[in-house]
Amino acid sequence: MFEKIKKYRYHILAWSIFIAYETVLVTLMFGIKANPLKYAMHYLINIGLFYLHSELILPFSLKKESRSYWRLLLLILSSLLVYVLLAHLADAAVAFYHSPDKGLNLNLHIRNISSTLYRGIYFLLFSTAYYFTRAYILEKQQSAALREVADRMTIAGKEAEIELSAARNAYLKSQISPHFLFNTLNYIHNNIYKSDPQSAEALRILSRLTRYAIESEHGPEKKALGEEIEQVELLLTLSQIKHTELYVDFNYEPEIAAVEIIPLVLLSLVENMIKHGNLSIAQFPGKILMEITADRFHLRTENLINTGINDTGFHTGLKNIQQRLMHTYGDKASIAYGTSDIRFTVDVVIEEISQTSER
Repeated sequence: MFEKIKKYRYHILAWSIFIAYETVLVTLMFGIKANPLKYAMHYLINIGLFYLHSELILPFSLKKESRSYWRLLLLILSSLLVYVLLAHLADAAVAFYHSPDKGLNLNLHIRNISSTLYRGIYFLLFSTAYYFTRAYILEKQQSAALREVADRMTIAGKEAEIELSAARNAYLKSQISPHFLFNTLNYIHNNIYKSDPQSAEALRILSRLTRYAIESEHGPEKKALGEEIEQVELLLTLSQIKHTELYVDFNYEPEIAAVEIIPLVLLSLVENMIKHGNLSIAQFPGKILMEITADRFHLRTENLINTGINDTGFHTGLKNIQQRLMHTYGDKASIAYGTSDIRFTVDVVIEEISQTSER
């Protein structure tokens, strides 16, 4: 028993935090204190839907030997139907337990069904993201293992060259999986955009951001900033879908789009600002400034300090950027960050930058 708990301890911890967060949020915002039995039954149903989708429906429908999107759609609709019925049955059972004289009433009105259905889609999206994130991490681990094998085999003689070639071919094949990920995300987007356009738009933006990150990892060492600026605007849009009160000023001159630097610096800084900064006050928005003087590029982010979050991993991303800048530019680039009163700023300076011919 203890071994099973230890094996799934991160799942248990994640669900405990999520349930506590939702319970406290509902209590504080709406003053609703639901029956503990009702809470327990509904979260058991939600968790059941989450793992049914990620552990059975998606693997069964998307396995390579017999992949079927129609089967996936049918199973999703069936699971949502069962979810709605179970959720309403749980409400009816709790109500009957406390007031048996009123009888068993499933309360299957359109408004109640719509609300329950939205909740089910909400957990299906989380489940889908969990499934593909786990698959992607596994794929990365397999790719890393193949790269390690390939590196070790380079020191072998002529006889080992055949095995080296096979490992490299296997590594190249492993890169095909992201295309499957994007195709599936696009399929899910097309199936939910009418019923839940906001979630569909968030899924579309997430797909584009993931594609850009993967392509940047395996692409050229330096890229024009124009494409990354588009990704930042998408990231801000996605963040504002999740948190409507998120204020950021993003200012730059058109010629900045032609500046060539290593990818993911700008995107990582903005992500860091959104994750760790306080961007909820309209009078004190986060700021992203970029300018170029002669051959000198300057990027600056600025935001209010958020004192109410855990800053674990806060400096890790900044140190990673610093190492990448040093590796590529040496002493021609620098990054400085720190606090001033209630604001946190990051400054990146790159000397002797290049620009594309198109502006």
